[in-house]
Amino acid sequence: MFKNKQNTIIVQKIYKAIMLLTGLFLVGSAYSQNLQFGKTRLIGSKTDTVPTGKVWKVETIIYKQGIVTCPTSGVSINISDSIALDGTKMMVRAQRFSGLYENTTYRFAHAPEFLVWEQKLPMWLPAGSTLAAGRGVFYLSVLEFNETP
Repeated sequence: MFKNKQNTIIVQKIYKAIMLLTGLFLVGSAYSQNLQFGKTRLIGSKTDTVPTGKVWKVETIIYKQGIVTCPTSGVSINISDSIALDGTKMMVRAQRFSGLYENTTYRFAHAPEFLVWEQKLPMWLPAGSTLAAGRGVFYLSVLEFNETP
């Protein structure tokens, strides 16, 4: 059928590669899952757990206070907002401000500095994860999905 041994080896390697890829596809699809939308939830300060067979997608963090304006005096402000994720405090927003500082003796000054950092969303949580609003957070807006095979 094949003219030489080299062609036979190439055909055998192609056949093995096709069989390997087919096997990987079948194994992968056995473990794959689909997500089906279930409901929306608002998570407050009471700790909630992602139920078995569910996945949560944290969409929005609803803060108790908006972003504070930068002070104009020499007063510094440090505000940190957090949530409890699996019992661990996790920062979700930080605001750092320092106002105008001036030292007339040494003739120097620096302008007000302003920094705001926020957690990137969405945040996906698997079954068994716990979640609660923490300091500075009123609610977490969550979409709940059902895992389907």
